[in-house]
Amino acid sequence: MKKQYILSIEDNRSDIALMKRIFNKEIPNCEVRYIEDGESAIQYFESPDFKNQPPSCILLDIKLPKMNGLEVLDYLRNKKKVNSVPVVMLSSSDRPDEINETYALGGNSYVEKPKSFSELKTRLPKIVDYWVGINKSFQ
Repeated sequence: MKKQYILSIEDNRSDIALMKRIFNKEIPNCEVRYIEDGESAIQYFESPDFKNQPPSCILLDIKLPKMNGLEVLDYLRNKKKVNSVPVVMLSSSDRPDEINETYALGGNSYVEKPKSFSELKTRLPKIVDYWVGINKSFQ
């Protein structure tokens, strides 16, 4: 059986460092792979690695360089075979238009990034627990 992993598409290096710290301490059995811009995410979606083993869940930021998260989500949702991977928009934005567009494009969840490390430390394991442990993905 292939090992499950989460794909985080995030450009903020401070957020990545905090997430790595939380995954290492709070969710050590969950592998996380990081991509830092939208164009690299699209290239990864086209790779044999992604096609042979899509992630259990994608954590996607909206404000990404080269191609924003909404464009990445739209691209992913239009790709057969991988368009059912759960996508959680994890963004510092709370703009209603971006939230609505996330759902219109097929995002599964929208979570505003917590303002503090302790909130992120509490929230991130819950997100992973639901989308990787509780939720049953389309097969």
